[in-house]
Amino acid sequence: MKSITAQSTAAILVTLVCAIPLTRAAAQMDRDPLAWMEQKVTASDGTQNSYFGSATALDGATALIGADGENSFQGAAYIFTESNGDWQQTQRLMAKTGQAGDEFGYRTALLGDTAVIGAFSATVNGNTSQGAAYVFNKTKKKWREGQELTANDGAVFDNFGAAVAISDDTIAVGANGATVGGNPAQGAVYVFNYANGIWSQTQKLTANDGASYDNFGLSVALDGSTILVGSPRATIGSHSAQGAVYVFTNSGGIWSLAQKLTSSDGAANDGVGQSVALENNIALVGAYFATVNSHSGQGAAYIFTRMNNVWSQTQKLTSSQGEADDYFGNTVALDGKTALIGADGSTVGSNTDQGKAYLFAEKHGNWKQSHIFTASDGVQDDFFGAALALDNGTALVSTPHPTIDGNTYQGAGYFFEQSAGGLP
Repeated sequence: MKSITAQSTAAILVTLVCAIPLTRAAAQMDRDPLAWMEQKVTASDGTQNSYFGSATALDGATALIGADGENSFQGAAYIFTESNGDWQQTQRLMAKTGQAGDEFGYRTALLGDTAVIGAFSATVNGNTSQGAAYVFNKTKKKWREGQELTANDGAVFDNFGAAVAISDDTIAVGANGATVGGNPAQGAVYVFNYANGIWSQTQKLTANDGASYDNFGLSVALDGSTILVGSPRATIGSHSAQGAVYVFTNSGGIWSLAQKLTSSDGAANDGVGQSVALENNIALVGAYFATVNSHSGQGAAYIFTRMNNVWSQTQKLTSSQGEADDYFGNTVALDGKTALIGADGSTVGSNTDQGKAYLFAEKHGNWKQSHIFTASDGVQDDFFGAALALDNGTALVSTPHPTIDGNTYQGAGYFFEQSAGGLP
C-alpha cells in the first residue's frame, strides 16, 4: 500500500546495525490453497518495554516498524529490507531531539525514499504532548533525519502525530487531541507540502460539525488528491461514539470537505473510523467495537466505493471466527483488491488476546475472506494485529507485547508471503 499517514531542520541520528537472524515457518491459514511462509523479526537491540511493532509501514522491499516504548518511551523505528525472500534489519532511526516519553514510532508511513514517523507525546515549546512528526530520507542507502514537523498553532495535549500518511508530495498528520473552537479533543489534521527541499504546513483540516472528544484525526489515509480522516468518537444521530469518516479532496491546491461517511447500520460505541485505508476509489473503514451477532466488540469493517465523485457504502466485512472483544477492524490495510484487517483481541485456541489478522479479496465487486493469519509461536496477550501493512503480495503483522529472550513487551513483527504467486 502506497498511502494504509515543518519548522526546523533537525540533525541526524541514525544507527547502522547488523542484520539479525530470522525464523521461517508455515503460517496458519484458512482455506488457503497455497502455502504462506512466515518470517518473524524483532529489534536486534530490543529491550523490555520496547513495544516493537507499535506501528508498521511497507513499501516494496522496505518496511518501517515502530517501537514507541524504546528508551523509556522516547521511541525508535527500525528499517527492514528484503533480499531473496529474507527480511533483515538494516537501520535504527531515532529523533536527535527526542526525549523520554515522546513515543516516537507510535505511527509510521513510508513511500519510496521518504519515511514519516509520529511522536504524538513529544513536548514542543514547553507544551506537553503537543506532538511532532519526523521526516527521514534515504540517500546513498542510508536513512537520515531531514525535518521535524510541528503544527503552527500547536498546544498542550494536541497529540500531533497520532496518525501520519504520505502520498506524492503531501503529508497528512493527525492531531486527535486538538481543541477546535473551544471543543477539547475535537481534533484536526495538518497538511504539509514539499517544495524547494522543505516540507511546509499548507492547511489545517477540521470537521464542519465537530464536537468535543470526537477524536477527528485519530486515523488518516492519503492517496493523491483525497484524504480520509477518522473521527471514531463522533456522535451520529442519538448514537454516541458511533463514529464517522470525513473525505477531503484537493482542487487547485486547496483541500475541501467533500463528504461525511457513516455506516448504514451504525450503533453507539461502534468506533467507525478507528482505522482507515484508501486506494484509488476504494476506502476501507474499521469499526473495531461494533456488536456483531450479539457479540459486543467483535468489530466490523466497511467498504466504501467512489463513483462519479460520490462515496457509497457497498459492503460490511466481518470475520468468520468472530467473538466478543475481538476488535476486528482495530487496524486495516488496503492494496488493490486485497484488504488486511486486524483483530488483535482474538482468542486463538485457549490463548485470549493472542490476536489474528484476516485477509479479504475482491472479485466481481464482492469482498470475501480468503485467509486467517496467526503467529506460529503466539501466546496469550500478544495482541497480534495491533498494527499491520500490506503491499505487493506481502503482509506485515505486528505484535508489540511478546517476550523476547526474557524481555517482556519487547515485541515482534511477522512477514507473510505466499510460496507461489501473489495475493489473490
